[in-house]
Amino acid sequence: MSEKVYVNICDKRKCPGPVYAVKKGDTLYSIAQKYHCRVRTLLDLNPFVDIYNLQPGEEICVPDCRGQGKVDFRPYVVKEGDTLGGILKNVSMSFEELAKVNRILYNLIVPAGTILLIPGKKEEK
Repeated sequence: MSEKVYVNICDKRKCPGPVYAVKKGDTLYSIAQKYHCRVRTLLDLNPFVDIYNLQPGEEICVPDCRGQGKVDFRPYVVKEGDTLGGILKNVSMSFEELAKVNRILYNLIVPAGTILLIPGKKEEK
């Protein structure tokens, strides 16, 4: 009798939190509850996971939500023409605060050819 081997498709280098090894009886809901995160977040981080057939030993990426406690969220639907700067101003948040609960922001692709200004080191007096 041969043992099944599952290919782990979780990219550990890009995972913003711990990598969880699925145990017998786990569901995405139970894993989300354990890590105080949303099932949608797990699905976003693990787009190739078969939610109807989790197998023991499979590894999935989970966000590091520890210590954040229960947070009350209000959804914001991005409208055509919205800019990230405009949204940040509208909701009175910094990029870091918004990205902490919306990890997708860290992986946004900046179009090739975009010129970004990077501040130099501050001179010490």
